[in-house]
Amino acid sequence: MADIAPVRAEIDRTRKLVDRQRRDILTLQLSGISTADAECVLARQLARLDDLIGERNRLTATRPNPMQGKVLGGRRW
Repeated sequence: MADIAPVRAEIDRTRKLVDRQRRDILTLQLSGISTADAECVLARQLARLDDLIGERNRLTATRPNPMQGKVLGGRRW
């Protein structure tokens, strides 16, 4: 069974990179500089993020749920 923690850490790191890239694009736009290359980088980062989220969802779905079949609060009869 693959560990989900590294995937979650990579998603967090990639989200920070995407936010930084968006700020850089905004700065370039305010300066009047072309942002075509920066937008290509952002598109690649977003595609990578989508792939990581899909992998995380796949790993989460295959993990057994420890609460499955248990009643919240328990039964007292």
